[in-house]
This record gives sequence, C-alpha cells and structure tokens, in this order.
Amino acid sequence: MRPGSIGAALRQRARDWREARQPRTDRLALTQRNLYILPTASGWLFALLLLALLLASINYQLNLGHLLTFSLASAGLVALHATHAALRGLALELVSAEPVFAGERLALQIRLDDRHPARRPWRFGRHGIVLRWREPASADAVAPRSTGVPEGGSVTVRLERPTSRRGAQTLPPLEIESRFPLGLFRAWAVWRIAREPLVWPAPEPDAPPLPEPLDPGDPGPRRLARSGAEDGESGMRAWRRGDRPSQVLWKQSARSLAGGGTLLVRDPPPLPEPGRELRLEAAQLAGLDDEARLRRLCAWVLEAELQQRRWELVLGALHIGPGGGTAQRRAALDALALWPGPGPGPGR
Repeated sequence: MRPGSIGAALRQRARDWREARQPRTDRLALTQRNLYILPTASGWLFALLLLALLLASINYQLNLGHLLTFSLASAGLVALHATHAALRGLALELVSAEPVFAGERLALQIRLDDRHPARRPWRFGRHGIVLRWREPASADAVAPRSTGVPEGGSVTVRLERPTSRRGAQTLPPLEIESRFPLGLFRAWAVWRIAREPLVWPAPEPDAPPLPEPLDPGDPGPRRLARSGAEDGESGMRAWRRGDRPSQVLWKQSARSLAGGGTLLVRDPPPLPEPGRELRLEAAQLAGLDDEARLRRLCAWVLEAELQQRRWELVLGALHIGPGGGTAQRRAALDALALWPGPGPGPGR
C-alpha cells in the first residue's frame, strides 16, 4: 500500500470516528460523554507550585507548610469540579439562521438552557461561558462571544459568520468552553451543527432595467426597458407625505434642492395588465457566465418586488410564479442560491 493511500485511509478513519463521536445535530445536551477538561497553563503552574510547597514542607518539616499546601490543593480540586459543572447540564439549540446575500454576515441565534440547576454545587447561575468557531485564524474571523446563563433559565446568543459565496453553508464546529471560577482548568465541548443556512447570490450592482413584459403569445425576443437616462425625468415625481425613505432618489434630489426644488422619489410604473407578467430567465442573458446571470436575476427579482410587479422566474426546467409577494421572492432567491440542481441549468 502506498504512503499516500495509508494517510488517506487514516484520515478517513479519523473522520468516521469523529462523525460517530460528534454527529451533526441542531440540539446538543452537554453531559460527561461529550465534555472534556484539562488544566490550563495557569493550572500547570499551580500544580508545580503545589509540588514545590510540598517538597519544601517535607524537607523542612513545616506543619504550616503542609497545611497551606493541602489547603491550596483542596481549592484546586474544588475548582476542577466547579469548572466541569459550569457546562454540564447545559442544552444548546440552534433557534434560527436566516439567509443573507453573499458578502453579508450570516447571523445565527443559539439558545442555552440551564436544564439541571440542582445538580451543581452552587446555586448562582453559570458564568464565563465562551462560544467560538473552531476554524483557522483569518482576517475576517469572528471574535468569540462570552455569556452567562441564569439559574434555571435560558439565554439567546447571536453568533455571526462571514460569507463569500452563495449556496448552502456547512458550518464549522462550534466550541463551547468555560474556565470559571479560577482559570486553572478549561472545560470544553464541540458542537457540529447540522443545519446548512442558505446564502443568496449577491445582487448585481447597477443592474439593467427589468425586461419589458410581452403580450400573450408574442414569441419575439424580450427587450430591455429604457433607462431613466433615455427617458429624461421619467420614473420620478415630487415627494409626497407617506412615501418611504427607500423611494427617495438622493442624487437627483440633491440637484433639485440646490435649484430650489423638492425631494424626488422613484415613481414605479403601473402594474402590468393581466397576462403581461414579467418573465425573468437566464436565456435572456446571453454572453454572461452562470454566476453573473444569477446575480442579475437576483437583482431583477428584488426590483420586481420593489415595484410590486407580477413576475415569473425560469431556471431551466424550474418555473416559479407567475405572481409576487414574500413567499415567491423567498422561493426564487432560494432557487438561485441552490442552482445548479437536478436537471438542466439556467439558459440551457
């Protein structure tokens, strides 16, 4: 057997052991089976100090030295059990992981429940709990989060993850640790979260206008609507009470205010007639690679919803719509995030 194949076999066996020992789950109860504890650097130094005190007390026959040594050793033993008990009995659950666009930070809500408060040697809550992602250090790494859990209660912690690509994201292992109360020992557990949150494609900045809807049965190619530069001041109107801040055209408004005018807002076009829904498909985007097509389709979906248009998304054999609303928008963005799926890709 070649050395490379031996190494691959050993790595596979290590992965299989890890999967069996730490299966992926969205809920984890911390028990003696998945909690680990070792001395910290301060703990090893404390042990060396106890050893030196013990040898000095024996050598010089110091009764008070023996008393001090064993008193400190008793404190260390209590700290060992207290550090382990700070995590034992906790239940962790992934509450939510809402999708975001690529480049944004993915936010996860994780709840920590104190399920067995009576099993701990004290009754004043859990303190010094730290949660961190177990991954190689990088410039955009997320700082660890510290929290505490009240006696018999629960707390929800918000954890973030940077994103750079679309699709289902496999989360790295999450490490939960505590060094409470003296920092002599470190107790920790590793949680491998099963859920794979979605990351949508980043919408194309300055995307072209939406394609014009066709009359029913018109087989001709779809043309792009003219931009505001061609239409002059079309698509704008003066601000009225009740307009949303997102509708304000700030650049045009600055010029208007400089000339003594008023704020200008985007005036969405009237809703299309029945049977004239927008058809958004990758076949319209010849000359772009697949990722660029998905980014433009994402921008068009968001713009169609902003204008309250009826639209349909076509990704190969997948059709979403026609219609509109939050549910259809979510379904379309999810489909764009997960492409390519089974069947031909968009535009094929």
